[in-house]
Amino acid sequence: MENFYLTAEEAAIVFTPRVMELKNRAIEKVMLLMGQLQEALAAWDAAAGFPFEPVWLQQGPKISKGEQYKSLPWVILDYPRYFSKTDVFAFRSMFWWGHYFSYTLHLAGMVKKQFEASLMAAYEPLAAAGFQVYLPDDPWEHDFENGNYRSIGDMSLAEWKRLVGRKNFIKLAKPFALERWGEIITDIVEAYATLLNELTVKRP
Repeated sequence: MENFYLTAEEAAIVFTPRVMELKNRAIEKVMLLMGQLQEALAAWDAAAGFPFEPVWLQQGPKISKGEQYKSLPWVILDYPRYFSKTDVFAFRSMFWWGHYFSYTLHLAGMVKKQFEASLMAAYEPLAAAGFQVYLPDDPWEHDFENGNYRSIGDMSLAEWKRLVGRKNFIKLAKPFALERWGEIITDIVEAYATLLNELTVKRP
C-alpha cells in the first residue's frame, strides 16, 4: 500500500495556498502572451504574403492549456493550424513549466511533399539558425529530452537530405529559455519568418 503521508517538501506547498494562486496567475499571463504572439505572427503573415493554401488557414488559431505534460503545466498556441487525417501544416508555440518555450514547424503528408525539395536545399541556413529536427516515429512528443531532437548543424548534408525524405512528416524546432520571457514574441516571430522564408526560397 502506498504511503499517503506528505513529505516536508509536499506539505510546504499543500499548506500554502499562495503557491497555487501565483501559479494560476502565471498561467493566465502565459495565455495573454500567446494571444499577443498570435497577433504578431498574423501581422508577419499579412506583410510577407506567404503562399498559404486557403485550407491551411480555415481552422484558425487555437490556444490550449493543461496540467500534465510529463507532470507539469503547459500552454500551446497552434497558428497556423491545419490538421487532417493525412496532412499537417502547423506552427506550434509551447510553454512548458520549469523548462522552456519552444517553437515547432510540423509538416506532414502532401504538405510535407510540397516543401520537401525546399527543405533539403535549406540545410545551411537552417543549421546556421540553430534549428533542430525531430527523430522519433511518433510525431506527438514535444520536448527536447531523451534524444527526441538533433541539431541540424550536427549532421552532414547527406544525413539531412536522407532524414527529410525518410518519413511522411517532419518537425523542425527551437527551444528558448524561460529567461527570454520579455523577448519571446520577437524570438518566435523571427524563427517563424526564417522557416517560412526558407520554404519559399527558389534555388537553382
